[in-house]
Amino acid sequence: MSISSKRISEIEQEGRKIKLDMFRKFCQVREGHPGSILSIFDIVNALYLGGFIQVGRDSNINDVFIMSKGHAAAVQYPYLVREGVIDQRDWDKWGSGISVLRVFGNKDIPGIDVTSGSLGHGLGIAAGIALANRMDDIDVNVFVVISEGELYEGSTWEALLFLSHHNLDNIKIILDVNRNMILGRPEDHVGLESIDEKMMAFNLEATRINGHNYEEIFAGLNFLMTAQGRPRIMIADTIKGKGVSFMEDKPESHYWAGLDQEKMDIILRDLAL
Repeated sequence: MSISSKRISEIEQEGRKIKLDMFRKFCQVREGHPGSILSIFDIVNALYLGGFIQVGRDSNINDVFIMSKGHAAAVQYPYLVREGVIDQRDWDKWGSGISVLRVFGNKDIPGIDVTSGSLGHGLGIAAGIALANRMDDIDVNVFVVISEGELYEGSTWEALLFLSHHNLDNIKIILDVNRNMILGRPEDHVGLESIDEKMMAFNLEATRINGHNYEEIFAGLNFLMTAQGRPRIMIADTIKGKGVSFMEDKPESHYWAGLDQEKMDIILRDLAL
């Protein structure tokens, strides 16, 4: 997909407004997983605003989007509201009334294709959907976002073997590498690098990008979209809590717990810059 640098810059700026509005809502709801959402936000913003993902209330066939790191699924909600898939009233009422929205995505929420949260399952589900769509001649893409922590799950590697064996190039894998898990740094537990080489050893084509640089994000997404015959993965180096001064690269930014009004004011101030 060809897109000008000017349009990429516009998408980045528009994303800043969406992110600020989203965190105003989180401050109202007072729960969620801010660090993980901020690490993947720029990629999700480019996916939706850049037109890589086909989604809409009136569309007969939509692409599939699986946020395997389900604690970050709420990042999708503003875009699904924009497309009319999620009712604006559900967004407005979330945290103050009756709403279908929850911190973790589930299939009761329009536009959320898979109930996620238990790590290590999303890629296997994506592989099954991708194979079934191929067998049924359904021409849609299956996007799946996984976290590096999910590379500790054997089910993830089994799914990689499966989708590689079947050459499922209709699945678009995005790996969010923010080097922060609940347990701490991956290198302090069981080292994961070099992830690129491991993926290529599984017969995937891989590219590695800065997950907050929009020019690199668009190049990486174009790489995924032009897969032919072999599945591809975009490995994104990101920063947990990106954009919030006291959250950046901090494992404790995983949870909302402990964020008082003063810290919420800092979040909104930082994201408004």
